[in-house]
Amino acid sequence: MNDEGAAPEEDSHAVKVALYMETLQARMDPDQYGALAQALHEAFHLLAEGREGTIGSEDDATEFTPEMHREFATVLTILLTGKMDQQVVEVPGSDGHSGFVLMDPEEADDPAKVQEVRDFIDQWTTEREAVDIELDGIARASNPSIDD
Repeated sequence: MNDEGAAPEEDSHAVKVALYMETLQARMDPDQYGALAQALHEAFHLLAEGREGTIGSEDDATEFTPEMHREFATVLTILLTGKMDQQVVEVPGSDGHSGFVLMDPEEADDPAKVQEVRDFIDQWTTEREAVDIELDGIARASNPSIDD
């Protein structure tokens, strides 16, 4: 197996991320940019190590604005795909909160495709909530001394 072809692509993605981060730094509040850069740094390390994890803390969540969430996803998309032309599409959540996805421009302009993505995310969220409830029940049954 030859990995020589992977390095230029990864370098290209890193260059695009650096360029985009420069534009963010120029237009964002310095404190928001710092928090975003820190969250991205943590995410990059998790991705590089092939691990899952939680980024930030509950206190950070109140300071992370919707714009910062969008930019976080945009930078991760650039890093992973190398594409810089993704469009942000809002996706209302079943819990009343809105989220968003990044889509290719031609898909983002197709209302049927956008609805398909929204339906998929809603179904996935519903299934995930059901699994979480079931796992919580199993944990409580396994160890009844667990406090809420």
